[in-house]
Amino acid sequence: MEHYKELVQQAFKEVIEDMAYNEAAIERYFSKDYRQYVDGKELDLKGFYQHIKVQKETLAAVHIEFKTIAQENEIVFTNHLVHIKTKEGRMAIVHVIAEFHLYNNKIIYCNELTRLLRGDERERDVGSR
Repeated sequence: MEHYKELVQQAFKEVIEDMAYNEAAIERYFSKDYRQYVDGKELDLKGFYQHIKVQKETLAAVHIEFKTIAQENEIVFTNHLVHIKTKEGRMAIVHVIAEFHLYNNKIIYCNELTRLLRGDERERDVGSR
């Protein structure tokens, strides 16, 4: 069995927490057939690239705090907090429950729900902007 939990954690570290936009890192962890569903919005891989670009343009820092991460075969569930600081200096914490499917050692599917725990309402859409 693959160590998909670690792959998901490493993808978060390299794609989300590293504040440099890095298409090679996205390609390393995400399938060309990637689909993401977050709070009622759907993104394909092209949309995900744009989502990450916008995050890098608007956020100064991101830290992912995994509360729970579980794997069953090629599916990984996470319960995690996203601590953010915007380039304007606002701080926020977003709670995320997510389901990831992996295929050929890449993330092919993500379905997540987010809720703003603390911070400005402008950060409510950080998971899908």
